Amino acid sequence: MVRTRFAPSPTGFMHIGGIRTALYSYALAKRNNGKFILRIEDTDKKREIDEGIGDIIRGLKVFGLNYDEGPNKGGDYGPYIQSKRLDIYKKKAEELVDKGKAYYCFCSKKRLEKVRKKQQKEGKQPMYDRKCRDIDIKEAKERIRNGENYVIRLKIPNGRNLEINDKLMGRITWNSDDVDDQVLLKSDGYPTYHLAVVVDDVLMKISHITRGIEWLASVPKHILLYEAFGYKFPITAHMPVILDPDGGKLSKRKGVVSVRDFLKQGYLPEALLNFLMLLGWSPDDDREFFSLKEFVKEFSLERLNKASPVFNRQKLIWFNGEYIRNYSKKLFTKKVREWVKKYCEDKEMVKNTSNDEKLINKLALIQERVSLLSEVVDSIRFFYKRLEVPKIKSIKGVKRYESTDYKNAINDYTDIITSYDSDTENWEHKVWESDIRKLSDKYKWRHGDMFMLIRLVICGSPVSPPLFESLIILSKDEVLVRLNDFISEN
Repeated sequence: MVRTRFAPSPTGFMHIGGIRTALYSYALAKRNNGKFILRIEDTDKKREIDEGIGDIIRGLKVFGLNYDEGPNKGGDYGPYIQSKRLDIYKKKAEELVDKGKAYYCFCSKKRLEKVRKKQQKEGKQPMYDRKCRDIDIKEAKERIRNGENYVIRLKIPNGRNLEINDKLMGRITWNSDDVDDQVLLKSDGYPTYHLAVVVDDVLMKISHITRGIEWLASVPKHILLYEAFGYKFPITAHMPVILDPDGGKLSKRKGVVSVRDFLKQGYLPEALLNFLMLLGWSPDDDREFFSLKEFVKEFSLERLNKASPVFNRQKLIWFNGEYIRNYSKKLFTKKVREWVKKYCEDKEMVKNTSNDEKLINKLALIQERVSLLSEVVDSIRFFYKRLEVPKIKSIKGVKRYESTDYKNAINDYTDIITSYDSDTENWEHKVWESDIRKLSDKYKWRHGDMFMLIRLVICGSPVSPPLFESLIILSKDEVLVRLNDFISEN
């Protein structure tokens, strides 16, 4: 059976690249009727953040990447959090010592630093000098009984060629003489990454590993660990790093990179996931839009690309906008309400949108105009309260009206609105446009300038949803209040 795993460390909030790794692991398992496992690698306690594990679990859930085994779910090979498996790692490390594949090392940090500096001064690659490698096992155990601090190191053989055939990177070979005698178990009883990841992948019966290319350098040590335990090395696919458009590694110094920050900015999980599908994988046609179910059906390791993909944020915004425009009005309203409730810091807008029975009508006016859910709040704010009108003369592109002209024009427009049907629930705009054009001609203005003036007074911005539809939703009474308030203030 195909068994894949996603094994993040809770040392920060979930990186968007981590979701891509999880997505490919999930798709590989589900494509082959296998199991997708979540394992938390939390042995770096100094760097772990309080919300780390919860953020990982929530991140997978919001994208629909539901794991079959893992924390809060269980399974036959738990626990699925490494800090709860320390006894297992210690036992396995001791097993390697007994097999002659590892050894106890008693060197102090001070000595190791001295050796490292000497090697650097001589232009050599810093590596452990193997001082403790040949200590008799009985002597070593006696020193341990006497309370001496120690670590367990992997005994790297000399003159070996270590090779894998990676599904993405191809055939790669290392010489064991270039590999350090890696620490496997630290003096505090915690394993290093290398011991823990191999032990867990072996005991959890992981058959396929997809992970970042930064872990490729660790493979020769892992090959030897698999050999030492007597297990077959799994199938691997080491994925290239995601790049920013300028060619550098995707990092928070150049923009948001955490899942929660993307969601807070108003990106939709399904749009983000669809965008990530294509960052390293390509279908056999020009299709760009995939549901998770459709992607799983099409996915294969053979269609992964070993070139580093570029994270084009403008393309992501386009993806997000396309998803928004393809929603039904009802679903778009639901998505907006969910986003506002979770991420909007304007408590008044949270209250307004949650209780507004006409929200679906308001959102219908802007659905074709927004690309992010975060843009919605400012686009509809004017429906709930009269916004401060910008200084008319400062608006770029608007005719520089004489103050008396725009006051008189708004006064005349108030009379026009007043003359319309008094049924405020059903007033229509059959003659509204022609009336505004006539008013423009009276003042010898361009028609667009008159429309802009009305938009500024009613909506508080030169940019708004369609004007007449907005007036209908606001109601005749509210429109007159705003017009009269403007006249009295100017």
